[in-house]
Amino acid sequence: MIKPNFWKRIKAQSEMIFQSPLLKRMSQLERYEFLQLSHRRRFKAGEYVYYQNDPGTGFYMIEQGAVELLYQEEQTDNAEQLTILNAPQSFGAFSVDYLVRRKASARCATDAVLYGFFITDYQTLGKRHPRIALRFLETLNVFAIQQYDLVISRMSQIDEEETGPEACALLFETYDIPVEESSGDK
Repeated sequence: MIKPNFWKRIKAQSEMIFQSPLLKRMSQLERYEFLQLSHRRRFKAGEYVYYQNDPGTGFYMIEQGAVELLYQEEQTDNAEQLTILNAPQSFGAFSVDYLVRRKASARCATDAVLYGFFITDYQTLGKRHPRIALRFLETLNVFAIQQYDLVISRMSQIDEEETGPEACALLFETYDIPVEESSGDK
């Protein structure tokens, strides 16, 4: 007999992969293969997923809970909250294809369940299913352009001194694309 927790987990996974703005451009089969290589992990509230300036090794999708992105100037002790992300959002995706250091820290605002997809997973996907790996890379590039345009438009509306490093951190750590912009892509 299948336990009720199993069905809850399957439902949460399905909601995440079918509602994720990052994965909307991929077919159901492509999403399934992608999820098979992802690593599910539970985090406690207050636990860091990664720290600012760490080497980027992969990205995360939120199945449950909330994650906050924090930016800290080099000479200060205070971290500024950039944004709070909830399921089914993702963060840190630039690190899959671009060798960049983390521009912000990611800390769980609540207990959370995240799926990590790392550079080695992308390489495995490329060997097993080159077409799906290429589709994923295309998706990252489309989102990168959209994110860049969004950050540039925000920066033009706000004084440059207030946005510099913080805007860069948002650009590289999250895809803050409104759902209506990405929902038409298939």
